[in-house]
Amino acid sequence: MRKILQVLLAFSFLLLVVPTVEAQDRTVSGTILADDTKSPLTGVTIRVKGTRRITQTDANGKFSIRVSTGEVLQISSVGYETTDLKVGNSETIGVSLKTADNTLGEVVVTAMDIKRNPRSMGYSTQTLKGEEIQETQRENFINGLQGRVAGLTLDPTSGIAGASSSIVLRGFNSLSLSNQPLYVVDGVVMDNSTMNETSSGGATIGLASDRPNRFSDYQNRIADINPSDIESITVLKGPEATALYGSQASSGAIIITTRKAKTNKFAIQYDNSFRFQEVTRFPETLDTYGPGTNGLAGTSFRRFGPAYAPGTQLFDNVGNFFRTGTAQTHNLGADFGVGESKFRVSGSYFNQQGVVPNNDFLRYNFRISNTTKFLKGKVDITPSFAYVRSTNNKVLRSAGGFLLSLLVWPRTNDIRSFENDQTGDKLDLFDNTSANGEYDNPLWNVNNNFGKDEVERKTYTVGININPYKWLTISGRFGYDQYDQNGFMFLHPQSFYLSAANG
Repeated sequence: MRKILQVLLAFSFLLLVVPTVEAQDRTVSGTILADDTKSPLTGVTIRVKGTRRITQTDANGKFSIRVSTGEVLQISSVGYETTDLKVGNSETIGVSLKTADNTLGEVVVTAMDIKRNPRSMGYSTQTLKGEEIQETQRENFINGLQGRVAGLTLDPTSGIAGASSSIVLRGFNSLSLSNQPLYVVDGVVMDNSTMNETSSGGATIGLASDRPNRFSDYQNRIADINPSDIESITVLKGPEATALYGSQASSGAIIITTRKAKTNKFAIQYDNSFRFQEVTRFPETLDTYGPGTNGLAGTSFRRFGPAYAPGTQLFDNVGNFFRTGTAQTHNLGADFGVGESKFRVSGSYFNQQGVVPNNDFLRYNFRISNTTKFLKGKVDITPSFAYVRSTNNKVLRSAGGFLLSLLVWPRTNDIRSFENDQTGDKLDLFDNTSANGEYDNPLWNVNNNFGKDEVERKTYTVGININPYKWLTISGRFGYDQYDQNGFMFLHPQSFYLSAANG
């Protein structure tokens, strides 16, 4: 009897509760308008927070959704600010959405590392995030800018490992002065020099000062920066943008902000990449007529000779010369902090094996930075130290380089046979119609004539910001940039270079 009574009481309680719940869950209708034009908005999303109930406005900006009193509607649309609205007792709702300011909170780093709102500037700028450059996985951040900045022309000297690159911003061109932009890292001007060969007479065989870097390419030093250490890159164009730096920024400026720790929490980041490189387009070579002069075969490599006899074996010297190149990158970073002091430490390893034999580039990067605030945030100091060490094994170019001889080399002669089996000396080919008629076998050339660059660079920077008042900021940037670059060129006594120089 007692159990029956308990069941009846429970059933009576449910009868009392269910009507109450049904009374709270109801349909609410409304209209969504644009705050500035007061026109209805189509496709606005209305979601009941904490549930799966969701709907959208129709062509007239109207909607309806089941909701309970006290629940919160989240109203959102692309290009407008998201609004939360708590449901009351009303059956109808009217909401006006404000246009979202996409530049709100966006800043551009300009001269002296000053951060400004783009709308307050009287000149155009373009900013790239460091992730965009790093995702390209290029040899250096300069090559990563290609196709990403309007009006920027990138001119790499070649595709070999460690090759230099130049940048010209649209509107800056000079026949007598440098067209390279100024590079500024964390408010400090950085050196972007390229080593030049100078004549010392005698066996320098043509390293004349009026034709610098004719025989060898030297990488420009701004490429020493590790792409993974870059937070953002801002390209400044026009005299107004670069006024602070004067004439040295007459060709524009590229402002680089490096990554720094943002919190005291300990965090580690690691990423790596590995890629292959192949030469996919080869220059056409003769496969019908051999080299020669006046019908005599083999007398000149620069002119057409008689046709190859049927059954003549032709070698793919161009295809046999190039190899599959590889490039690998490893980046490791750590963020940590204590109190008002935050640290970031990063290191990078980059190794590229070029498509040309005996050509490679190796670079190590290390960087540590600190941000410390004093006097309740009114003073902050940001010191940093960067170390770079790189080695570039290069092949020589110009008249005695591998490429010219590769293109004129007779296809009846296999370039892979470039040494005498008995003596180990090179096998010579001659052009009887030229003053310096000897040509170096391309493979023999890259194995016996080569260059080597070694660079060690240390950079110290300190940034100081003092904010005594909200309307006043006193900033200072100090830097010391020092690097040692040693360039070597090794020439075989039997090479075209020395034989031509010595007559």
